Amino acid sequence: MFVYSKSIIRFAQDIKLDVKKILLNEIGLKCTSDRFYDQRQQHSYPIKVVIYNHRVMLGYFDASFYELGFHECLMHAKKDQLHNIIRHELAHYMTFIEYGHTVEPHAAEFKLFCKKMNWDESVSKASMELDLQQMKIEKEERGVLRRVKKLMALANSSHQNESEQALIKSQQLLVKHHLESSYAHFEQEEKVFMKRIMKQKKETAKMRAIATILQTFFVSVIYSRGTDGTCLEIVGEAENLEIADYVASVLDLEFERLWDVAKQTSKLKGALAKNSFLLGIAKGYCNKIKALKQHYAADAVQALMVLEKKLIDARDVVYPKLSSKTSYGGHCPHASGLGEKMGRALNINPGLQKKSDQSRLHLSHQKNSS
Repeated sequence: MFVYSKSIIRFAQDIKLDVKKILLNEIGLKCTSDRFYDQRQQHSYPIKVVIYNHRVMLGYFDASFYELGFHECLMHAKKDQLHNIIRHELAHYMTFIEYGHTVEPHAAEFKLFCKKMNWDESVSKASMELDLQQMKIEKEERGVLRRVKKLMALANSSHQNESEQALIKSQQLLVKHHLESSYAHFEQEEKVFMKRIMKQKKETAKMRAIATILQTFFVSVIYSRGTDGTCLEIVGEAENLEIADYVASVLDLEFERLWDVAKQTSKLKGALAKNSFLLGIAKGYCNKIKALKQHYAADAVQALMVLEKKLIDARDVVYPKLSSKTSYGGHCPHASGLGEKMGRALNINPGLQKKSDQSRLHLSHQKNSS
C-alpha cells in the first residue's frame, strides 16, 4: 500500500534528488528533471519514486511501472543506509534495462553490475528483511526519546546550572538525531493511502463497472496503465482501501454469475450485451445508494460532504496533475436495463471481523426488488 503526506512527499522528492545524483555521479548517466538516458543516450527512462508500507522489503524496483519504491520507515534511516538501498534498487533498474525480464533479481548479472560500480555487500544486500530493520530503527528511536525524556526531567531541576545543562544537552541530542536521520518528526500527520488492484491485460467494461461501485465505499478510483497491463489505483483511508479491494474481488466473480443468469433467463449473448449489462448493474446499484442518501439525517449528510471533500483532496495529493478521461463504446438498451434492475437488487454488506483478521464482506442478490 502506497502512503502520502506532506513530509512523505518531501521525502520522496529528496530520494528523487539522491537517485539523480547517483545516476549522474556514480553510474555516469545523463539526467533531466524526471528522466535519465542509457549509456548510448539512445533511450530515456523515468525517475519515479513512491513510498509504501505493508511489505516485507525496504525497497523494490517494479519494471511494469518503471518505479522505485521505498518503505516509509526509511524516513528515519541514516543517510548512508538510505543511499545504499537506493543504489541497490538502481542496480535492479540497470540490470532490467540491460537484460529485461530474462534474469533473476539477484543473479550474477545484478552482482556484476554492483561490482562494476565498486559497490560492496552493503549495497548488494541492502534490502534486508523489513522486520529486523524495523525493530532496529524502532529501538534506536525509543533510545533517543528515552534519553531526551530523562534530560527534560533534569531540566526541571531546582538547581539552575543543572537545569540549563540538561536542556542544552537535550536540544543537542535532538539536533544530532535529526542530522543522522533522513527525517525525524514527532507529530503525526494525516496520511493518504493508495493501493493497486485488479491488474489485467486491458481495461474492460467489467473493470469500469466495478470501479464505479467502489466509489460508493469512499475511495477515489483511477485507471493506471503499466507496460504489461492496466489496473485500478484506489485512494483513501487504509481501512477503506482494504474493504474496496475485497469488494472488487467479490464483484469480479459475482458479475460473471449474474451474467450467466441473464443469458439463461433473457437470452442475452455477445460482448456488447455483456458490457452493457455489467455497466447497467453498476448504474442501478449506484442509483440505489444515491436514493438512500435522501433519507439521511442532516448531520450524516454534512459528514458525507466532508468525507467526499477529503476524498477529492486525497486524490489531488496522489495525482496533482490528473487529467480526465471518457470511455466510449456500443450500447445495448435491453441488456443495460436488465443490468440496472439487478444492480438495484444488489446488496454488499461489509462484515468486519477482528482487527487481526482480514476484512470480509458478504454479497447477496435480492430477487424481488424493483
